[in-house]
Amino acid sequence: MPKTTDCSYFAQARAALGVLLLGVLLAACGGSGSEGQQSAQQTSQPDVVVSPNDSRQYQTLTLDNGIEVLLVSDPAVEKSAAALSVGVGLLFDPMAYQGMAHYLEHMLFLGTQKYPESDGYMAFIQENGGANNAYTWLDITNYMFEVKNSAYDSAIDRFAHFFKTPLLDPEYIEKEKSAVNAEWSMRREMDFFGMYKLSRSLMGEHPANRFLIGNLETLADEEDSTLHEATKAFYAQYYSANLMKVAMVSDRSLPEMAALAEANFGDIVNKNIPAPKVTTAIDFEQAAGKLIHYVPQEDQRMVQIDFIIDGNVDEFRVKPNQYLSYIMGSEMPNTPATVLKGLGWASSLMVSSEADQFGNYGVFSISVDLTEAGMAHRDTIVNMLFGYIDQLKAEGVDDRYAAEFKTSLDNQFQFLEKVNDFAYVSQLAGAMQDYPSKHAIDAPFRFEGFDKAAVDRVLNQLTPERAQVWYVSKDEPADQEMHFYSGKYRVKPLAVAPSSERLALVEQYQLAMPALNTLLPESFAVAHASAQPTQVVEEPGLEIWLQGSDVYREQPKGFTQIYLNTGSREAGPESVVLQSLWTDLYNLRQATLFTEASIAGMNASVSGSHGLKLNFSGFTDKQDELVSKALAALRFTPTEDELAQAIDRFKRGLENSKRSFPVRQLRPALNRLTMSGNYSEQALLDALQGLTVASFSNYVNDELTKAYVRAYLFGNYSADTAGNLATVINEALPNRSGEEYIRPAMYAPQPGKSVVLQQDLPVEDLGMIYLFAAPEASVENIARGEVLGAHLANRAFNRLRTEEQLGYAAGGLATLVGDHPFLGFYIQTPVKAPVAMLERFEAFKQEYQANLAEITAEDFERIKAGVLTNLTEPPKNLSEEAGPFVADWIKERYNFDSRAKLIAAVEAVSIDDIRAYYNATVMAETPSKVLVQLRGRAFANEPFAEIEGATVVDDIASFHKVMATQP
Repeated sequence: MPKTTDCSYFAQARAALGVLLLGVLLAACGGSGSEGQQSAQQTSQPDVVVSPNDSRQYQTLTLDNGIEVLLVSDPAVEKSAAALSVGVGLLFDPMAYQGMAHYLEHMLFLGTQKYPESDGYMAFIQENGGANNAYTWLDITNYMFEVKNSAYDSAIDRFAHFFKTPLLDPEYIEKEKSAVNAEWSMRREMDFFGMYKLSRSLMGEHPANRFLIGNLETLADEEDSTLHEATKAFYAQYYSANLMKVAMVSDRSLPEMAALAEANFGDIVNKNIPAPKVTTAIDFEQAAGKLIHYVPQEDQRMVQIDFIIDGNVDEFRVKPNQYLSYIMGSEMPNTPATVLKGLGWASSLMVSSEADQFGNYGVFSISVDLTEAGMAHRDTIVNMLFGYIDQLKAEGVDDRYAAEFKTSLDNQFQFLEKVNDFAYVSQLAGAMQDYPSKHAIDAPFRFEGFDKAAVDRVLNQLTPERAQVWYVSKDEPADQEMHFYSGKYRVKPLAVAPSSERLALVEQYQLAMPALNTLLPESFAVAHASAQPTQVVEEPGLEIWLQGSDVYREQPKGFTQIYLNTGSREAGPESVVLQSLWTDLYNLRQATLFTEASIAGMNASVSGSHGLKLNFSGFTDKQDELVSKALAALRFTPTEDELAQAIDRFKRGLENSKRSFPVRQLRPALNRLTMSGNYSEQALLDALQGLTVASFSNYVNDELTKAYVRAYLFGNYSADTAGNLATVINEALPNRSGEEYIRPAMYAPQPGKSVVLQQDLPVEDLGMIYLFAAPEASVENIARGEVLGAHLANRAFNRLRTEEQLGYAAGGLATLVGDHPFLGFYIQTPVKAPVAMLERFEAFKQEYQANLAEITAEDFERIKAGVLTNLTEPPKNLSEEAGPFVADWIKERYNFDSRAKLIAAVEAVSIDDIRAYYNATVMAETPSKVLVQLRGRAFANEPFAEIEGATVVDDIASFHKVMATQP
């Protein structure tokens, strides 16, 4: 599914939380008063610290109204971006209107005095090849956009008026309240949100103890005030220039960008308000020292220990939280993670921290995913973990890991790769609220040395008196229900063993400090292979392709994919199940190796497809050692218990996958329907019956014997590297019989024929995607879809979501099924049943035909130019550069020119072409359609939608045997 242009409430990149836009003019916020007429002189600040790998020019400024601005000049970019963060967030909501900061974020997108159209901003951004979004978190609200360079002036003018003359139109008060409510509704059954709310509910008068996202209840008018009045008051109180930070990336020079910043942001009013801070102390007797039994919606088994620690964002230079996490979360031998997995009690252990999770307090967390056997040992696990902390306190944490910790961070920063500028400005504007602007880039990588006092301060706070211990499973005793979320729970005092008994457990299980890392790179020499993809190894059962970077030739990094290709998935669901179990057990066994590699700046992952795919990336100095060890470990025999645990995880994973957002399940469901080698959930569950260690081992040996191996090396590799890899593959996987590359069959739509997939979900909302196949598969039709989709996406979003409030996630899209282009619509809705939603889509397709007829030649050229900008934008990093080549390699298109052909086809598209394409695809007399409908519990008693004459697919595997397939 495409990313919606709407805001994502908890989208901020908060590591411990994994956290996701859209009146009466406020005279106080206008630019006409004396404050708004300040001069726009700028003050240069110290240079920002940037990576040696970054050739862009940077400058920090402070405008006379107090806004700090970070400018990034990059002549190579074809899209410019900007973000503005405000130093106020959810912790400062009025108690009478909880969710206000988030709700206001929505309202700012719905028109300003200069640009009053409710969809004008988003339409302009999207039709100029851009993207926009926003997020609200505890102490920040952050808005961002990107757009093609030629539209930057106009886009930034529209954007800046959010913070000068927003309409806050009363017409949209109820509509956007419903949008916020729909956003909450999407998340109310998610255990993360429920647990976070429950954790905060124990904090009494602390500002964190409030409902953060907002819904119809918390945003309802009060007797003595209205939501509209409160929204204006909140904006007037907090949206002040001195609380704002701006980041800008453009192809323009720094002086030009400075002038643009001054012209657009310099007249935002500075109210000189004190930066809002949370100072309320937490009552630990009330908030901590608790054992929380929590009954989740997903089938989870987990022990989690959350220590509430004093906020320490200002210690980013010495990183005490991360240093302790590095030690306690290690996967080296004799650490808690490896010991608990070795006992068969846990499948994973993760340690994380967040310096300001509750404003003036942070959290240090240890989370353990339990096996069924581990459930019987939860008290022992908790006491063991507390004992390990006791041991660290007794022995003292020293600087023995400081060198590798610093080397790892330094290496990452020295060769820091670019990211998408849309994400980059968001990161920068957010970081400027937490760190001095000088360190907005390097703060996550900065380590100025081991600080024992700082580490000990954190370590000494890891006590039972500051802990919330969570026992999470379907079988927990619970006597209370969550408000606003779906979990059930019970809270009681935490009782742990005395320290002497905890230390005895440490000795009994021989827990120890981790060993040092051996995979850190020692050489950053670079090779310069040809930038033209070349097959350098061609042997029976083996082909290796090599390509050097054209853009990042001096990066000592590379990407390798090794594909052990077989056709086993086509044989039946048992092969899919065995492959999943193999991948799961392999990843568990290689956790130590892969974690060590990650610290050393390399990534390794294994995934299932038509065979096994092994991906390696990062520094290349010791990547060959990593690859060799990974390949040698593929053949193994699990114990009976290990296999049983993997089967249990597979079953629970199937069930839990149905609890994600319905809109996020649509594309996987479409793939299952249209790609061979996929099976129904019941078929997979049936295939688990009778699996044994012997059948598992036979499968693994068979797969490794019949694999046809394809490898692609991109980046810092030489022909010698490829030759050495061939030797390693042949030694690790001898006597292979694979002779050909097997790809899955893809559904080929037929004129007048439609297919429907329908499924019930254990969540509330309906998810639906309704697609129309192009008359033929061609690059010309793909190009027409790309251009048309840029317009359709916004028009469908504005009508179905903003105006009609049918769902939080909604829109139109152009997509591919295999190589065949489709157009269509998607939604997740809490208000329309399947039949009514399909009827609305049918009506909208007629409405959009009229919209399409009204596009002017100027509008069309702008939309097309935006699409071309997206296609021709230079890659930001090695992964982006490799992407189009690897995509062609996977499909055996050895001219490697698919992107170039698409660009040429888009350049040739005319306005008449896209109108004709829409009529021939969506409005055809006998269209070919695909409908996927995922029916939530709210509509369990409503019938599924029907398409006359369509094939309703009850058994996916049977459908794949008879479906027409693409060449």
